[in-house]
Amino acid sequence: GTRAGLRRSGRIDRAWSGCVSHAWLLVLGSDDADAAPITAALAALATLGRVASLTGLRRSPDAEGADRWFTNRLVRLDTPLARDALVEQLQRIERDIGRLEHSDAVPIDIDLLACDTNAADKSDAWQLDHYAADKGEQCRAHVLALLKEAGINL
Repeated sequence: GTRAGLRRSGRIDRAWSGCVSHAWLLVLGSDDADAAPITAALAALATLGRVASLTGLRRSPDAEGADRWFTNRLVRLDTPLARDALVEQLQRIERDIGRLEHSDAVPIDIDLLACDTNAADKSDAWQLDHYAADKGEQCRAHVLALLKEAGINL
């Protein structure tokens, strides 16, 4: 069901080791000429929990060298969803906004960057997501700029 992965037999499902909270840092990005896809993503994310924009919109060149620009924003999502269930919902949101699997166009990209391991005490103890670390997301110029603007160290 839709709540699968949240609790099993009365225990918390820890899909991501070390992460016991449900506060997530997400990087939203779009190569669209305006911010409409990011606005649509924010609205869709709000159906999953409480969303807070941590930065303004930031334009930057494509990190992979293509001759295009991306608009990015860093957001915090507080949700009861565990990691794997959240990833499924993020991919659904991307598809709903127009993201196609085998296309160079990126109307929306939602990257799960980190989890706050102490969300309840508001200490912002962010831990880098293992998939984001494997991709080197935290080292990309646009992500570094967003983190700096938000005052977050990973």
